Amino acid sequence: MINVDLAAAEQLAAQALPHYGIDPETPLTLLKYRENFVFSAHAAGVDYVVRVHRRGYHSDAELASEVEFVEALRSQGVAVPQFIRALDERIFCIVGETSPYGPHQVDLQLLLVNHGNFGSEATAFDGTAQLPPSDFAELGTLLARVHDATERSGYIVSAQRLDWDHGGLTGPTWTWGDPLRLPELTGADRATVEAAIARMRATLADYGAHPLRYGPIHADLTPENVLRTHAGLVVIDFDDFAHGWHLFDLATALNFFIPHPRYEEYRVALFDAYEAIRPFEARDHAAYPAIVFARALTYLGWAADRRGDDTAEFVVEEFIPRVVQLAHALLAA
Repeated sequence: MINVDLAAAEQLAAQALPHYGIDPETPLTLLKYRENFVFSAHAAGVDYVVRVHRRGYHSDAELASEVEFVEALRSQGVAVPQFIRALDERIFCIVGETSPYGPHQVDLQLLLVNHGNFGSEATAFDGTAQLPPSDFAELGTLLARVHDATERSGYIVSAQRLDWDHGGLTGPTWTWGDPLRLPELTGADRATVEAAIARMRATLADYGAHPLRYGPIHADLTPENVLRTHAGLVVIDFDDFAHGWHLFDLATALNFFIPHPRYEEYRVALFDAYEAIRPFEARDHAAYPAIVFARALTYLGWAADRRGDDTAEFVVEEFIPRVVQLAHALLAA
């Protein structure tokens, strides 16, 4: 299989546009690239987002379930992206069947008018993000409403997805890859991480998967996936949604800010706002260090499967010390 570069992804996006009644010559602008290529397009006075999915990342059934989940949240009044159906009413189309790149899934959404992301991963990580705690309070409120809406909607995941469950976070079925495969994790640091993984496994097994604390979650609430709009914060990109602990969403929202000098203020603001709607119990707070550690581990696993990628190499260099620090904290808890 030939890997898709930017030019090829743009061609695939252009091929998809007629499936939605849009001229394939419509100019496309790259908005984002990580797992998928995401473009913006303007046609007939409407701004769209065109998402070209990485081949093989999700099955057709998995992608359909993502759209169904977002639509279930929308039905409960949550501000989420709005997907556009193709002319044949499908929720995504397949293009590139005869190209060297093979068939790719492409979906179309309305572009959300926003004033930027919720900071950035880089500024969160290096401690230069200038965010007030009130931003995290607003995000905590939004997350609680998302989890509430999921329960009210009665949504059931209709396709088999890689869950953020006990096995997916602690092994052996690592959802985002095995972090222990990284050769840079050696010596005393590796021993500390392995001991913390054993503690994490026991903690999460004891924590259990009660519906009040576990269910369909977003799972990738990084700063770039939270937009600032005229109506407030909006969560986008449910590509990695699956079953998991609600705490995992909170841990993800905070993960890149752990080195930030105002991290504790941000954590308190996020939790206080969330708990004003969905109170936690003592056992939830007790499980949080294990879930924070689990979330940090997922980035090492992700990087282990993508060596050579610039982002993966950054993660290997910068996240190993953080994971070791969180391992020590978990073992001391």
